[in-house]
Amino acid sequence: MRRGVKALAAAGAACLLSAAASGAAVRPPTVAGIGLVRVGDSASYAIRHAPASLLIVSTAGAAWAARQPGRSLVYFAGTDVNTKWNAGVSYAQAARNGWLLKDASGELLVNRGYPANYVGDVGNPAYQRAWLANVSRFLKSHGDDGVLIDDVLYDLTPLADAEAAKYPTQPEWAAAELSFIRTVGRGLRAQGYYVLVNASGYVPDDLRSDTGANTAAWWRALGPYVSGLENEYYQETSTGDDTLRSTGGSWSQNWDGWQRLVDVAQSMGRDFVAESYGAADDARAMIYGRASFLLDWNGGRGAYIYVPTDGSNPWTASSTADIGRPAAAKRHVGSGWLRRYTGGVVLVNPSASRSQSFELPGSFTVPGSGSTVTKVTVPPTEALILRGTPVS
Repeated sequence: MRRGVKALAAAGAACLLSAAASGAAVRPPTVAGIGLVRVGDSASYAIRHAPASLLIVSTAGAAWAARQPGRSLVYFAGTDVNTKWNAGVSYAQAARNGWLLKDASGELLVNRGYPANYVGDVGNPAYQRAWLANVSRFLKSHGDDGVLIDDVLYDLTPLADAEAAKYPTQPEWAAAELSFIRTVGRGLRAQGYYVLVNASGYVPDDLRSDTGANTAAWWRALGPYVSGLENEYYQETSTGDDTLRSTGGSWSQNWDGWQRLVDVAQSMGRDFVAESYGAADDARAMIYGRASFLLDWNGGRGAYIYVPTDGSNPWTASSTADIGRPAAAKRHVGSGWLRRYTGGVVLVNPSASRSQSFELPGSFTVPGSGSTVTKVTVPPTEALILRGTPVS
């Protein structure tokens, strides 16, 4: 399901860096609430840019990440069993023990987007114990702080085109997946490790999938067993064209419904991590995603990650401007939203067709241009992140 991290893990040397706030002292200071992706030489990338407070890396980058400031997480997946790299349980171990799921005709289930990935028997207690033992041993030997578990799915069919013969209905699959996260989440957290899950509630032909309602319900079930929840394709469509979501009732809109996932995670005391994709030079998409994230972020360890589809560097002055910590709750202004931070202000206009003017609480600087403004107009489905000291 993850365009960025699956390629990262397959390459064996790629590194996804996501920045978030850290409660502990680090060396040197890190950037809060910003995510970065780097495919290639992760060490040289760390030198060129501010250190991240949360590092998510492939197994090949685990030792390097463990030496960096902040929290280091290693990419794994329970649903996926890859023939080329180890996602928690190796293909050889899964095949030897009968832990590869089949469809109703007896054929092994395969991830249609990544044909080297078969589907592991996530509901099998022996598979769960093996995964937990393998991953715990890896983390201990490399000194990392935890894991990102990919493809934590409410329904299997978006990944494999068919339900498993062992779990022939969506509720049965969801119960198996939940039991996996319950076992490994509890086990890892009991050892002091951090558990972030990339979890989707998508069910084909279910309208609640369009509004984010299924994902919200799935997150509430997973929440007790994890440390953080990640929404991939945050505030954009997941069909590959990366269309930005706006307010409205179509499947490609529902900005409000998907935005509530921030609160769903944070209301359970869990971190919210957002990831979206787009062109490397698409400043509009970068700012829109991050500004939407900042509208509801609690200033904790969550992060917004922008992944350029060409693998290039997403760090820009306009999209990564540091504006401090939340200073007030968001407030509605016409079709848009405004939120004050200690070092700036966030403006989002999710309307599909209407521009929105904002009277600003002070004078603010537009990153990149350097111009100072006291009022601005934000076009439809756009956002601004401005620096300055707001007046209450």
